[in-house]
Amino acid sequence: MLTFNNSVVFEKDKPSVVLLRNFYQPEGGFVWATSRWCEIVFACAEKPPRAESQVDLVLDMDVFKMPPDFNGQSVLVYLNGLRIGSLDVERRGTMLVPFNSSLLKAEENVLTFDTPDVASPRQFGLDDDRKLSVQLFSLQLRPGD
Repeated sequence: MLTFNNSVVFEKDKPSVVLLRNFYQPEGGFVWATSRWCEIVFACAEKPPRAESQVDLVLDMDVFKMPPDFNGQSVLVYLNGLRIGSLDVERRGTMLVPFNSSLLKAEENVLTFDTPDVASPRQFGLDDDRKLSVQLFSLQLRPGD
């Protein structure tokens, strides 16, 4: 379960409190998404301090890139089917995606990343056939302002 007092860090051979769909197995402290669409399913029974308040989704993330031709990717972020953000990611960083707390469900939330420009390192002459989009190091929820 994801709460306002914990975060999800993706480590190799360690269980996670979230379910990953369309992600490769965790590597050295991160996970790669395997396709254009990937999902993280989580429960969140805890409510923020104020009803109808803002919540910040905090993402430590990057995307596959291969400069100078492929400098980054666009990432559309959805929560339970509703678009809550749009990011242009060119380097690893902490991204904040604010949304209204009323979108959170107690039992099952689906966080979806849509990366229309997903690519394979093979396209750039590297020995890797995987398709890579989002590279996620951690995520957390925190009460917003």
